[in-house]
Amino acid sequence: MVDGGQLLAQSIRIVLGLILAFLAAAAFVAFGLLRGLADPSGDPVVVGMTFGWSLVGASVIGGLAFVPALVAIAVAELMQLRGIVFHLAAGGAIAIFLWWSGEGLGGPQADIRPGTLIAAATGFMAGFVYWLIAGRQSGCWRVPPSSGASTRS
Repeated sequence: MVDGGQLLAQSIRIVLGLILAFLAAAAFVAFGLLRGLADPSGDPVVVGMTFGWSLVGASVIGGLAFVPALVAIAVAELMQLRGIVFHLAAGGAIAIFLWWSGEGLGGPQADIRPGTLIAAATGFMAGFVYWLIAGRQSGCWRVPPSSGASTRS
């Protein structure tokens, strides 16, 4: 059985969670890239650059990670996986997969590709933000059949 109100509310949380997760991942990467340019005084140009790169990065990250993220969300929703570990692992796995898929069709390398840890941390950040917004309530729209739903007389 399905609770329609909960399904609608969870759908809204999923969309909001995805958008904010992509923005958080992009801001994490943009801050890391532009941190060396910033001086301790907080130059407004660098802050503006970081914000601009975050918006561009969010669209790129969202475009690349959208389908794998939807698969992970579907698994979490259908299996009611609400734990933070699943969402962190899924975010990290998606980020590492996307990072390594940019290597091309060459053979496997013996070394870890530079930047893999940054990519994983970015995925963990996105997974955490998604978990905060929608992941903690994964599958809340499913009603157990033995819940004693109202019966007609």
